[in-house]
Amino acid sequence: MTREEDIQLKTIETARPKMSEEDRDLGFGSKVATESRLRFLNRDGTFNVRRTGTGQFSTLNLYHFLLTMSWAQFLGLVLGLYFLSNIVFGLFYSSLGAEYLVDTSSKPTENIFLRGFFFSVQTFATIGYGTIHPVGIVPNLLVTIESYYSMIATALISRFGFRQIFASDGEGYF
Repeated sequence: MTREEDIQLKTIETARPKMSEEDRDLGFGSKVATESRLRFLNRDGTFNVRRTGTGQFSTLNLYHFLLTMSWAQFLGLVLGLYFLSNIVFGLFYSSLGAEYLVDTSSKPTENIFLRGFFFSVQTFATIGYGTIHPVGIVPNLLVTIESYYSMIATALISRFGFRQIFASDGEGYF
C-alpha cells in the first residue's frame, strides 16, 4: 500500500463516527452494516426504505397483494370471483338461446339464465351431471373456454391458498 492510499484509508476511518454494535446492525447483514449508517429493516420487521422516482401506479402489485391478504379477504375474493365467473358464463350461455343449452332432466329449468348459470357451475367445478348439455359449435367452444379458464383459476387459487397455509410468519394457519 502506498503512502497516499494509507493516508486516504485513515481519513475515511476517522471520518466515520464510531457506532455501537447495536447501531451497526442494519437488519441486512454485516456487509451493508459497514457501508451505511441507516437500518434497512426496523427491529419490528418493517422496512425503513422509501422509494423515490417511481410512478404512481408502479407500487401497485397484484401478486404481492394476493400473497399478503388475510384469510377472510382471500376466501371472500375467491367466493366473489367464483360467483362472478359463473354469472358471466351463465349470461353467455343464456344469450345463445334455450335450443343451444338443452336440459334433459325430468323437471327442466325453464329460466334460461338459471340453466346457463347452473351449467356453468357444473362445468367450472368439473361436476358434469349430464342433464344439461350444449348443442352446436358455439356453445361447445364456450365450454372449452370456460374449462380452460376454470383450470387456470383453480391453479392460481391453489397457489395463493397454499401460500396462505404455509406462510413463514404463521399467520396463514387456520
